[in-house]
Amino acid sequence: MSNKIYLENIPVSAGLTRNTLRQGHLTSGPSKRTGEKLRGVKLLLAVVLLALTSCDYLDITPDNMATIDYAFADRYSALRYLYTCYSYRPPVGDLDGDPAMGGCDETWQRVNTLAFDIYRTFAPSHIARAEQNVSSPYLNFWDGYLWVGIRDCNIFLERIPDVVVDMIETERARWIAEAKFLKAYYHFFLLQAYGPIPIMDVNMPISASVDEVKVYREPIDDVVEYIVGLLDEAIVDLPTASAILEGTEAGRADQLIAATLRAYVRLWAASPLVNGENTAFQTVKDNRGRYLFPQGEPDLHKWELAAQAADSAIALCERQGKSLYKQVENHTVTAEPIFQLQSVLRRVICDRWNCELIWGGTNYSNATLTRYVSTRLLRRESMNSLFPEWAPTLKMVEKFYSANGVPINEDNDWVNQGWYADRYKLHDPSDPNTDDKYIVRQNEVTVNLHYNREPRFYADIAFDKGIYFGNGHYDFSDGSLFYCDFLNLGYSGYQGGSGYSITGYGCKKLHNYTNTQTSDTESNEYFPFPIFRLAELYLMYAEAVNEAEGPNGPNSAKMFARIDSVRLRAGLEGVKKSWSEHSIRATKFESQAGMRDIIRQERTIELMFEGKRFWDLRRWNLITELNSQPQGWYIRGETPEDFYKVTNAYPQYISFSTKDYFWPIRESDLYVNDNLVQNYGW
Repeated sequence: MSNKIYLENIPVSAGLTRNTLRQGHLTSGPSKRTGEKLRGVKLLLAVVLLALTSCDYLDITPDNMATIDYAFADRYSALRYLYTCYSYRPPVGDLDGDPAMGGCDETWQRVNTLAFDIYRTFAPSHIARAEQNVSSPYLNFWDGYLWVGIRDCNIFLERIPDVVVDMIETERARWIAEAKFLKAYYHFFLLQAYGPIPIMDVNMPISASVDEVKVYREPIDDVVEYIVGLLDEAIVDLPTASAILEGTEAGRADQLIAATLRAYVRLWAASPLVNGENTAFQTVKDNRGRYLFPQGEPDLHKWELAAQAADSAIALCERQGKSLYKQVENHTVTAEPIFQLQSVLRRVICDRWNCELIWGGTNYSNATLTRYVSTRLLRRESMNSLFPEWAPTLKMVEKFYSANGVPINEDNDWVNQGWYADRYKLHDPSDPNTDDKYIVRQNEVTVNLHYNREPRFYADIAFDKGIYFGNGHYDFSDGSLFYCDFLNLGYSGYQGGSGYSITGYGCKKLHNYTNTQTSDTESNEYFPFPIFRLAELYLMYAEAVNEAEGPNGPNSAKMFARIDSVRLRAGLEGVKKSWSEHSIRATKFESQAGMRDIIRQERTIELMFEGKRFWDLRRWNLITELNSQPQGWYIRGETPEDFYKVTNAYPQYISFSTKDYFWPIRESDLYVNDNLVQNYGW
C-alpha cells in the first residue's frame, strides 16, 4: 500500500513536518475522544482497515503495491485510487464522529458516571458540555484524516493524466472533477471547524526545506474563493444526477451536489460569524502581520453572491428532476390524513435516494444511529437492544410551531387564551377535542404543550402518551397503534441500568416509520444520511435574499414562494397568511429583522436533528444560545403529576464564549510550526 505511506506523499498540513510525522504527532480522526495517538504509518493503515469494514462501496482502497506507479498503471487501478480519495469523507450523521450530532442544544445524552457503564459517551456530548480543550481536542480534525484525504486528491490529480491503458477521456475528465470536488469539500469542512486554514493546492516535494513545510493559515476570504474556484471547475465535468447509477455509484459527486455545496460555502462566508459582525476575530493575525479574518463592516455583496449561488443550484436541481418529497406510501393510503402526512415527513429522510435528496452520506452504517434514536414502544426481553439516549430537549420541543404555523409564544390563541402560560399543566383528557385520539392515547394524561402543534412536531417528536404511528401498524381503526410511555419504569422511560432518555422525549425522525419492534428484536431499514436536500437549499436562498434585499426587495416574491413551499409540504399555510391571521406580531414578515427570525426558526424546525443547528448557531454568531440549561421532565416520576416537572438534564453550569466558535489547534502543533497562530481565546 505504498501510495499510503510514501514519505513524499505525506501532506504538509497543520504544521506537521516529515520529522514530526516520524515522531508520531499524527492523531486519529473521526472517532478520537480521549487523545489516543497512532504513529504515522499505523494511522494511515488504520484508515484503510476502517474503510474496508464499511458497507460503503466507495471505501475501497488499493491493494498492497510496490510503488505509487502501480496505482495509476491502468484505468481500474486509478479508479480504486479515486475511491480512496472518497474514503476520507467526514462521517456526517454519525453520533460519535460528527460534532453536529449531539454537539449542541437539540439533544442531550445522560452523563455516564460509573466505570463499568456499558453506554458510551459520544464525543459530541463532550463538546455540548463546553469541554473542548487545547491539549487534546475532541474530534481533532486538524491533525487527522482530512489532510491525508487532500493529499491523496492532489496525488490523483497529478497522476491521472498519465493513465493511458483503457482510459476514456470523458471519464478522465469526470474523475478529475470528482477529485477537485472532494478537495474542495475537505478544505471547507476544515474551514468551518477552524476558520483560517492552509490551502493545500499541491503536495510539497520531499526536497522541501524545513521553512517551506512550515505552512501558514490563509485568510478566510482567500480560502473561500479557492474552494469556490475548485467547485466551479468541477461542475463543468461532473455528471448529472440522473447519470449516477444508484446500485454502484450512489454517493459519488454530481453537478447538483457541487452546486449545493458552492451555495452553502457562499452562505457561510456571508454569515455574521466571518462577515464583520464578530469583531473579536478581526484582531487575529499571523507572524507576518496579515489579518486572517475580514476587516471592517459586513459586506452585503457576499449575501448577494450566496443568493445567486443558491438560486443557480435550485434551478439546476429542478431541471434535473429534484422536487420536495410528497409521496404517500401504499400501505398508508387508508390511514387518516394526519398519519399520511407524518409518514411523508419521516420518509423525506428515510426513503433512500428520493426526489428531494441531493447528497446522501454512504460512508458509515446508520445502525448505531437508529438504535440510539428509536424509542422503545413495548416491553422487551432485552432492554439493551435499543439505547434511546439521544434525547430531544424541551427547548427544541418548544421551537415547533403551533397548529397555526407560528411560534407558540406568538400565536393569538396560545397567548390570549392562556395556553402558552399553562403549557406545562396537565391536559384534562375529558376535554372534547375531535383530533385527540390521533395525538394522544385516549383517556391518558399529558401536558397542554403537546396539543395544537404543527404536523412536524408529531412527525419528529415522541412524547409521553403520544401516538406513535408506524412500526407495522398503519390503521387506527383496529386500535393497535403504539404509544409512548416515558414515566418511570414505563417501557419508553427510565429503566435503571438500561439506556434511556434523560429528557423524557424521544426522536421519531432519523429512523423509518416502517421499522418494526417486537418483544425481542427490531428491524431497521438503511438510508443514506441527508447531507443536503432540496428543502435546505430553498431555505438557504430565502436567508440570503432576506439579508441582501430584505422582505421588500426585487426577489422577495421568490423568497416567500420558496420558504412557503417548505411550509406547505409540512401542512402549514404561507408566512404572510399565517402571521397576519394568527400572530400577535401580525406584521413581523414586513421587516428584515422579523423575516430573519422567521427564516431561522423555519430552518431550525425543518432541519432539526439533521446536524445543521450546530453549525448554524456558529455562523449566526449565536454561540451563547448553548449556555441555556438543557431541560426535560423529571424522568423518575411515576405519575403524570410527578413526571411533568421541568427539570435540568445536566446539573452543571455550561459556559460557551467567543473562543468556542472554532476548534482550538492542539498546543503541540504550535510548537512544531511557529508560523501557525492559535484560534482566538485558546
